[in-house]
Amino acid sequence: MNNIKIIIGLFLLCVILILLFVLSRRRDYTSVEVSKLSDNIWLMNDNDDATGYIVVGKDKAAVIDTMYGRDNIYKVVRTVTALPVIVINTHGHIDHIYGNAYFDEVYIHPDDINIAGIAYGYPQYMEIKRNLKKDVAFKITKEGDRFDLGGITLEIYDLPGHTPGGICILDREDRVLFTGDSINRHCWMQLNECSSLEDFYIALQRLNFIRNDYDYILHGHAKGFEDASLYEKHMAAVKEVIDKVNADTDQDYTYFGGICKIHYSSDDVAVVYNP
Repeated sequence: MNNIKIIIGLFLLCVILILLFVLSRRRDYTSVEVSKLSDNIWLMNDNDDATGYIVVGKDKAAVIDTMYGRDNIYKVVRTVTALPVIVINTHGHIDHIYGNAYFDEVYIHPDDINIAGIAYGYPQYMEIKRNLKKDVAFKITKEGDRFDLGGITLEIYDLPGHTPGGICILDREDRVLFTGDSINRHCWMQLNECSSLEDFYIALQRLNFIRNDYDYILHGHAKGFEDASLYEKHMAAVKEVIDKVNADTDQDYTYFGGICKIHYSSDDVAVVYNP
């Protein structure tokens, strides 16, 4: 009798383990949380590691950055809208493009295609690609391009610095500027592909001509709308590093490439840089 109970118990345990395995293999999305910010804009939070956005017009929807791709971003988007979708990358770093794998084509600035291509060669992306068994085509976008979603038009503006092909995307109707990592509260400027801080500052200054066209900023690691004044605060922090303001108090910053420096402004904006 005891042997029979043991056999039954082991059988039930095996069934439970098999069910858990099947359910785990069927997981489509769990780490990406979607929250509605306005009538037309949804934020996708990928486990607090990166942020993407869905902008829905009357005729089309746009996905701005696809994050790490740990989950099926296409299916995440389909929980929000059934409209045809275009995908735009603000730049080519891995935490903004790996979810590209779930789509057929993606718009990116030509100066970031090489960066994205290198990122596509990493094991994490290759695993996603192997599971999907398809390739993603890059399409070119740069300043002057406009994407008509129906009642909402997205305009592309170049902002090189964090990467050579960094772009910002202006939604005039909602008065929102999507900035990726080019304008945020913690900007990496120590990577090999980053421009000099001086050139970055000039690029930021140039973007002032659209400053009156938006009230909010949504960047690549935001949890919600940031006031548009982040543009000035970010630019001021970059200028402080250039001018070596309080440079003696800047701290060491350790990242995958080694040790550099981080500067914190009085407005709580950080710039990571090579001294």
